[in-house]
Amino acid sequence: MARLFAAVFRFINRWIVWHRLPFPISVVNLLLLRHDLRNWNLFNTETAPPGKPDAGDFDIRHYRTADGSYNDLASPTMGQAGRRFGRNIPFSEVNDGGPVDLMDPNPRLISNELLARKTFIPASTLNVLAPAWLQFMVHDWFNHSNDTTEANKIHVPLPSGDDWKGPHHKAGYISVRPTLADPPEPGDAGRPRTFSNTETHWWDGSQIYGSHDHITGRLRSNAKGELLPHGKMFLDAKGRLPRDDHGIEMAGVSHSWWTGLSILQHLFVMEHNTIIDRLRVDYPKADGEWLFQKAKLINAAIIAKIHTVEWTPALLNNPTMRYAMRGNWWGALGEVAERAYGRGGGSEVLNGIPGTEADHHSAPYAMTEEFTAVYRMHPLLPDKVELRRAADNGLIGTRELGELAGRNAGDLYADYAIEDLTYSLAIGHPGALRLHNFPNSLRKFRKQGVHGHLIDLGTIDILRDRERGVPRYCEFRRQMRMSVPSTFREMTGDDEKAAAELEAVYGSVEKVDLLVGTLVEPLPAGFAFSDTAFRVFILMASRRLKSDRFFTSDFNDEIYTPAGMQWIRDTLMSDVIARHMPALADKVQRVKNAFFPWPKD
Repeated sequence: MARLFAAVFRFINRWIVWHRLPFPISVVNLLLLRHDLRNWNLFNTETAPPGKPDAGDFDIRHYRTADGSYNDLASPTMGQAGRRFGRNIPFSEVNDGGPVDLMDPNPRLISNELLARKTFIPASTLNVLAPAWLQFMVHDWFNHSNDTTEANKIHVPLPSGDDWKGPHHKAGYISVRPTLADPPEPGDAGRPRTFSNTETHWWDGSQIYGSHDHITGRLRSNAKGELLPHGKMFLDAKGRLPRDDHGIEMAGVSHSWWTGLSILQHLFVMEHNTIIDRLRVDYPKADGEWLFQKAKLINAAIIAKIHTVEWTPALLNNPTMRYAMRGNWWGALGEVAERAYGRGGGSEVLNGIPGTEADHHSAPYAMTEEFTAVYRMHPLLPDKVELRRAADNGLIGTRELGELAGRNAGDLYADYAIEDLTYSLAIGHPGALRLHNFPNSLRKFRKQGVHGHLIDLGTIDILRDRERGVPRYCEFRRQMRMSVPSTFREMTGDDEKAAAELEAVYGSVEKVDLLVGTLVEPLPAGFAFSDTAFRVFILMASRRLKSDRFFTSDFNDEIYTPAGMQWIRDTLMSDVIARHMPALADKVQRVKNAFFPWPKD
């Protein structure tokens, strides 16, 4: 029956896209789009026989492993750190990123002519905690390794008149380290190259806890290397995160570090430790390992819930999406029904995904290259942030984005209270995901570390999709069964100026990169990002929950404890902030959503 109705809506969507339909019909349309995507847009890139990692005496049944193994007990390596990214498109449509294709057209030219921020375009319905949260999530989901071999660098020619200069670059070029491809397996013949995820593929809080036991152990230990009592994570006497030898705050994942990430890391380390205090009330004899593992489970579930029912509806703020995303967590019966009767655990449509049976649909679970691509949302970041006091909104400083990055994030706490830094992000606006709004500070940015390379992240964003075989914009839409523009004016929604700029750079609509196309297409009402990017989101947002044993069949009192389930049920982002930054409680509790701009009075 679902297949029949899906076919009906595919026919309707040739003329009327889902978000232009009446509310109840658009909700049904989304459910059937998800049905199609689950059946046709999941592809497994693994060809080697799955292994069986040695778990030792670790309780794989009741706890999340650090590296993500044994989430699926029948396929222990699924989603493990080091496993390959999957695909949302058939292998036949993956372009393997040959040298000619990588430069057609020149990525630096695109960065200069189409991405570079001319005048800051604000996303006025959001605050800067929204892009900070996105990066916090991305650190949990995926990370590629770069090939550090000097001879393998990709050299992007500088366009005429380009004055780029910097060390580590070949004269006349911007030199970029390529993504490290996987060694080929015997079963890979005839397939495109693959790339592995250094983090776990699961939604498991790895940005806080790390994807390897040695990282987790370090974050749970004091300066002497001794595990903290009761399973708590380390914060110093001032409540600050420890710092590494380069002055960067230590986290499960701490690359691309800046103040926004620092604030969220502090909040959820404090949340972890507070959850443990609550568990010890009911389980006073529990040992530190049990307390740590239960708090990790609860904390990860809170993060998944916040992203599902708060962050996503803030960025996709129309009635259909607010209902649909809350439905992913609570189902059609809603939050009130869960509080009154508990979770039915049967139908994901009626009761929400948590508590239902896990299902990987048409491929083993993995993050995908296309999902990584549509989350390239660097225009959300402002080039500078005004720092203001939460108490009276008084201006206390202004910082460029680079001054908030790397070790500077930790240094700021010597001069500014974390509550004032949080408030400053919460009242400021991020950038809109539009053409000509890519932060210029990221187009000439020095990576963190003693010998950080100078990079143009705009150039790199274009290059990464090409080298990893992500289709260009038009082909991507074909693979998502969407209409495809035949002209630049059609692509831009009759914006003649934007169409002319695209034509001058690309020449053909078929060459337009996915990132550029998503920044120029007209947006659905209330959306902060494009419907094209949203198609992968429809699939992967629910898949991150539906494939995960700890959000489905094991989302219950036995695994999480009754106190843990209650904690998850009662916690939103505003609660986390108010709990650990009580000076901000009044302000955050006066907004409907913590990612909306906060009041200044």
